[in-house]
Amino acid sequence: MADIQLLLAGDGNREALASVVAEHHTPLTDDEFREADLHIVDESSFPKYRAAIEAYKQRADPVFCPVILVRREGSKARVDLPDIDAAEQPLVVNDIVTAPIDTQALFRTIVNLLARRRHTEDLVEDLREQNSELRRFRNAVEHAGHAILITDTNGVIEYVNPAFEELTGFSADEAIGRTPRILKSGEQGEQFYERLWDTICRGEVWTSEIVNERKSGERFIINQTIAPIQDADGTIQGFVGMQDEITGRRLREQQLTVFHRILRHNLRNNGTTISGRADILSELVEDDDALDHLETIKTNVQSLLDISEKAHHVQELLADSLTDDVERELEAVLSDITDGLAAAYPDAEFVVESDSEPSTIDAKVVPALQELIENGIKHSDASAPRVDVRTERHGSTATVTIADNGPGVPDQERRVIEAAEEKPLEHGSGLGLWFAYWLISYVGGDIDIQTDGDGTRIAVTIPVR
Repeated sequence: MADIQLLLAGDGNREALASVVAEHHTPLTDDEFREADLHIVDESSFPKYRAAIEAYKQRADPVFCPVILVRREGSKARVDLPDIDAAEQPLVVNDIVTAPIDTQALFRTIVNLLARRRHTEDLVEDLREQNSELRRFRNAVEHAGHAILITDTNGVIEYVNPAFEELTGFSADEAIGRTPRILKSGEQGEQFYERLWDTICRGEVWTSEIVNERKSGERFIINQTIAPIQDADGTIQGFVGMQDEITGRRLREQQLTVFHRILRHNLRNNGTTISGRADILSELVEDDDALDHLETIKTNVQSLLDISEKAHHVQELLADSLTDDVERELEAVLSDITDGLAAAYPDAEFVVESDSEPSTIDAKVVPALQELIENGIKHSDASAPRVDVRTERHGSTATVTIADNGPGVPDQERRVIEAAEEKPLEHGSGLGLWFAYWLISYVGGDIDIQTDGDGTRIAVTIPVR
């Protein structure tokens, strides 16, 4: 049963209509306007209640609040109502009945109007539930630890969450309206992106690791999943991407791999040599050759100790560097490094040049630059070792080029660093280059090694401020 308020002039009229309405519904007959499921108002009372009716309809919108206007047949009174097609919604009056009232016609009208009201109530309830789900979903996305972005079918960004802003350095205003290519680092070729786009346009999910670039120019590694957003018919409406940074994890995995290889491979091989020489020595006691074998044993033992000490030293430096959170002026850093090395290697020559404005770098890079510059002297076989250091600024990054006149980094060493992984049949012989690579990668930089007959040229690109 519905509550129907009768806004009629005269107690007799209200009581007469109330007795009719009471057969199926609950009539409300008081003079003061009340919120009800349906209102019946006569034309003489309409001006009195019009403002209250309009206010109620506006508050309840989009729930349909029906109003029936009762007019007397042949009445000269006129209720000024706008044309239904031109009127603003919601309409004040939804139907008109003529007095004297045909009871059956009135109930048909009431039934139709109340059915429409219940339908809108159901729709509004569904809308509330959907909005509640959307709020919960948005709240989850907004507070997610993963970077999330949503694009249209052309790949244009429509939404990014706060984690995306924090990860990439692009604000929502800067990202929305552009494509994910704002993160492109150049590490992946066009074929990679063509395969990605072809996969998601077929309605499939794409997952991969990718090297992206922040707004500042820093590079970072992410595990990325992109999925199509489809409607009930399977039509793609857009795409959602989730990004999880794994730069630190990848660097740690490399560190563990290299340290495992150094301690297991080198120590094991040298241990085998020691054992073999010791066996020979046991058979050659007091023989002159025993002294040679003993010397070999000593050499290998010292080699093992040197490797172990180097690994320990690098590990300590790496740990200290990664916890360092200060900035240094690049030109001052290079000057300090070369001045210190010039004192340690008096026969060497160092030349430092810069064609850029003063730049500030993350202090984590300093030990890496120290290692690379010192290697140019320490491993040189030239009669007059020389290292040239040159810096160039390119917007938010700077490139430090270190060139020496030594024998060059062995091809195997260079290939391992460029591939950024250790393989069973191809691995680096030491830790120096790995140490430099880890620190440079950690701050979002890049390292390129070129070797020819004139020596080695190492280009280190790092973010600057």
